[in-house]
Amino acid sequence: LEQDEAKKVAFLHIIATFDASNYGMNFNGVFKSMGGYEIPLGYTVKVKFCNNSAVPHSVMVVDAADAERKINLGDEPYFPGACTPNPNTTGTTTKTETFKFVADEAGDFALACGFPTHSLSGHRIFLKIKKDLAKAAFVVPEK
Repeated sequence: LEQDEAKKVAFLHIIATFDASNYGMNFNGVFKSMGGYEIPLGYTVKVKFCNNSAVPHSVMVVDAADAERKINLGDEPYFPGACTPNPNTTGTTTKTETFKFVADEAGDFALACGFPTHSLSGHRIFLKIKKDLAKAAFVVPEK
C-alpha cells in the first residue's frame, strides 16, 4: 500500500494466489475477509492486480454481504470502474491489470474474485471506506 495523502490517492497492489493459503484463493495471502484495506472516504483508489496463477481470477469491488453469500457476483462492480476486465467470465491469468475508482461512499465492501463461486469460497478481502479515517491502511489478521 502506498498513498499520497495530499492528493487523496491510495495505490493498492493486489496479488491473486499470493501463496497456498485457502488453496490459492487469496489476495496478498489473506482470504475470507479476515483482512483487507481501510480507505478514507473521498480517496481515489488505484489498483494494480496481478494473478500469479494459470487459473483465471479477477478482482472487483462489491457489497460485503454479497461477497459472502452470492455464487455469481456479475460483471458490474459497486463503484464505476472498480474491477478488472470481464471479472465474471474470462478474468486474467498470469498477468497484470489496473483500474481505478473513487471511494465516494462510506461502508463495508469487499475486493472479491468475480469468478462464480470464488468469492463464496473465500477469495475475498475486506474494503472498508471510512468517513473519519486519516489515511489508508492494509489490515492483516493476527496469527
